[in-house]
Amino acid sequence: MRLFLFITAFMAALITPHLMSNDWNAARAQVMEVEEKPRLIAARFTADWCGQCAILQPRLDDVWPAYEDAEIERVVFDFTSDERDTPRARAAAAGIEHIYEPLEGRTGFLLLIDRESGEVLEMVNTSYDRAAIADALDRSLMMTQETQS
Repeated sequence: MRLFLFITAFMAALITPHLMSNDWNAARAQVMEVEEKPRLIAARFTADWCGQCAILQPRLDDVWPAYEDAEIERVVFDFTSDERDTPRARAAAAGIEHIYEPLEGRTGFLLLIDRESGEVLEMVNTSYDRAAIADALDRSLMMTQETQS
């Protein structure tokens, strides 16, 4: 019984200062920040050597300024280098590993993903011109906002 009380007191002495510190408050703020991520994810699969990426990227560059204030989290999976862990970690941080895994290493497209449902809403590729890309973004934003209400 004394050993149990000693261990309990020891654990309480270790844990209590952390509960009252700013680190605890910072951790709580970080959790709240994670919960407030945008619902729409735009995941671009690209590489320097990808011909389709060279076509799609300028179109995206022209369209993105109109969506600077939009609730969209942009994630880029760049397969130019051999570092496979970095994109995989990025997918895990965004909560879309289930979508990333089967597409790992493929390039030349942008996926619009609903974070809440995990559903791919649209796959933007080189067949989309600038207006079609903007329409796809508008549709996806509208879909994710409608279901939040």
